[in-house]
Formats: sequence, C-alpha cells, structure tokens
Amino acid sequence: MEYGNYKKIIKNYNDGFYKKPIIIIYSNINMTKIEQYLLNTNKIKFFDTIHCDKNKKIIIKNKHLKKTNGVQMEIKNTEIKNEELKKLYQTITKCMKCEALCSTRKNVVFGRGDEKPDIVFVGEAPGADEDKLGFPFVGRAGKLLDKWIEKLNISNYYIMNALKCRPPENRDPLLEEKDNCREFFTKQLEILNPKIICALGRHGFSNLVDFDLKTPFGKVRNNIHYYNNIPVIATYHPAYILRNQKEEIKVIEDLEFMMRELEKLK
Repeated sequence: MEYGNYKKIIKNYNDGFYKKPIIIIYSNINMTKIEQYLLNTNKIKFFDTIHCDKNKKIIIKNKHLKKTNGVQMEIKNTEIKNEELKKLYQTITKCMKCEALCSTRKNVVFGRGDEKPDIVFVGEAPGADEDKLGFPFVGRAGKLLDKWIEKLNISNYYIMNALKCRPPENRDPLLEEKDNCREFFTKQLEILNPKIICALGRHGFSNLVDFDLKTPFGKVRNNIHYYNNIPVIATYHPAYILRNQKEEIKVIEDLEFMMRELEKLK
C-alpha cells in the first residue's frame, strides 16, 4: 500500500519499484493526475485500473503484466465479429461497479457462439475456468453442456452468463451485482435477438423472468415463459447435474421440448 505525493508514486512506478500489484490511496485530484499520466503515456489501459471506496482507492497492476493482458484482450476481440457486440464487450471491460467482483476477476466473461443465433443459452455467472480463459462454460459444466448440444444436434446457438465477472469462491450472485450487470445482459440479448432462450439454472432464469428464488426451480420446467416477447425455456444448470446425475434425463427432455418449440417459430 502506497501513500504520498502523486509525482513520487509515478516516479516509483516508472522506475519499476513496484514488483506486485499495489494499492494507492490519495485524494480525488491526485487520483486524476496519476490516472491521466499513466493513460496518456500508454503505460496502462483503463481496464488495468480498479476504482473502489468512493474513488479514493485505485489498484494498478504491475506494468510488466501489461503486455500479457493486452495480448489476451486482442485475442478475445478477434472472436467477436459483430461491431455492436464488440463495443459492448469493450464497455464491460471498463466496468468497475462491483468492487468484490472487479477486484478479483482475471477476465470479463462475455460470450461464445453464433452471433445471429436461433438459441441463446443463459447461465448464472462465470466459474474459475471461465474467469481464467475469458469465455463462458469452458469447465466441467461447459463440457456437459456441449455434450447435450451435440447429442440433440443443436446448431446456431450462443452461450452467455447473466453476470460477466466471477463471484469470489463461486458464491451466488448478490442482487446488487445482478442489477449492476443487467444493462449489459439486456443489451447483449437485444443485439443477439434470438428466436428462443434456454435459461440454465435459477439465477439465469431469474434474470429473464420474474421469479422468486425460494420457489422450487423444477416448477418452472415444461412451460414457455417470455422475456421481451422471446420464448424462454428453463432447465437445470449443468453444474447442478454434475452433482445430481440422475436428473440429467430431465435436461434432455427440456432441450427436446425447446427444439420442438423452435421448429414452430421457423
């Protein structure tokens, strides 16, 4: 943790004095001077800074990590072809609304798949593997989801989460965190404009439909719900099925139901 004159902090930063990510505390005016200096000299990018505690604290990553971070961002941007989605992704990388999430995330987890999809799968929030790689459903749960998609010959689909950052220790998202991310989630679905949505798990579903999380999730299965006039099918999250494998047949039934409904919309 560093206290002191902003010129001294900048000099120490340039001299490589800080070997690890540091926390700097200073007044608002000095924060502006430090941030502007580092941004203007291309020593950091905006997503390398984390604001919290009413703009009086900032975390600056070690400048030696900058090149790696830049390469990762460049790779991920090439995966996004739609210009509107690309702009939205870039906006999300600058979001610092949730201190607990932004201060611990490795990557923003945006989405993967066809950008003009018939189906959008909506999950809850990224896990450790997703946070590490920057893409949704790439861990064990993701492999199970991919297995279901292949089994039912599902094509032209997109996968995303309601939250774009991993909650620490994979805890459930807080209501405030879901509210903070809602504008991004809403805009992403608006751009994708799918024919049908498959909600994976209760948190993914509750971001789409008014749903009391205390209600048994099984009660919303086998029905068509709506999000902005788009049909929504609810099924269990693959992470839940990994813990309750006997319920997997219900997911297959739900996905078959979804595919029948999709055929009616074509």
